Amino acid sequence: MKWIKRQIAAFSLAISSVEKNTLSQQGLTVDTGVNAEQSHKKGTLEYNLINGEVTQEVKDLRWRMYKILGAVDKVKVNVTNTDDEGYHTIETINPTEGSDRLLLAKVKLDSYDNYPLGMMVNNEEISLGINETLNDNVSGYTDTQVIENKVTDASGNTRTSIGEISNSDYQSTIKSERLIDIAREFRPKFEIEKYTSKLNIRDITDSEKLLEFYVSRYPDEYNRKSRLFISELKRAIINPRSSDMLDIKTVGFLSYKTVGSKDFYYYEYDVQSFDKIIEFDGSYVIKFKCNVTVNGEYLLEKFREEGLETRYKNKERK
Repeated sequence: MKWIKRQIAAFSLAISSVEKNTLSQQGLTVDTGVNAEQSHKKGTLEYNLINGEVTQEVKDLRWRMYKILGAVDKVKVNVTNTDDEGYHTIETINPTEGSDRLLLAKVKLDSYDNYPLGMMVNNEEISLGINETLNDNVSGYTDTQVIENKVTDASGNTRTSIGEISNSDYQSTIKSERLIDIAREFRPKFEIEKYTSKLNIRDITDSEKLLEFYVSRYPDEYNRKSRLFISELKRAIINPRSSDMLDIKTVGFLSYKTVGSKDFYYYEYDVQSFDKIIEFDGSYVIKFKCNVTVNGEYLLEKFREEGLETRYKNKERK
């Protein structure tokens, strides 16, 4: 009996703090006062990255990664041989000085203007993940109204879908990213940057540029609004003042795989005037005369770590 009483007393003491926290109105959790378990990886680079802790080691890793990206910018890799087991032999081709100028010299330009080409920006859509492309406000999928559609195929199997959405409603939920960003005083019916495949920047002077937006003459079968955009563009050729999509203030972009610039440099231009719209090489070319406001600002410079740069300079061990 004495042994049983001692066990009951020990158990009562063990749960007393838990019972006190549970029945009190102070909002204390059950585990209050209990020592937290500490990971054996705490303080390591892996632990800091997983938990989002920006330590000096994380900053060094970030700047080291940016230096590597800058070092391999525009480096090409060619497969020279493949053996019977599928292993490749490759060679790397480092960019030579003036290689961008050679590529720019091969770009076909219209003869309406004789200004040299300074940069060529690829403005194709950047692919996004499904979580980034769809928002939560898709028509037909609401919390208050659920529509079930049952379809029976030829084999007799029934498939049930919840809600209906039209193609135009679905397209309106798709979010795409492009390099070119345009600032306006008001939003027009059509935004030319969404239909621009590439942007040529031609040098009038060091401070004045001619920006050429290339838009396909042919409608996009996957975008029904492109046909309406081309019709609007044809009217703008006849009377530019009739279209509000030509009313733009600034044009900016972050270079990425841009011919004539290294990656992660920011450029911005202040639009002075609309120039003209021409037809050239299967595209409509919309031209603006602009002044340079930002001529290549390296956006990753703010992450520079001088201590790491010194170790690189002295060729110290990692």
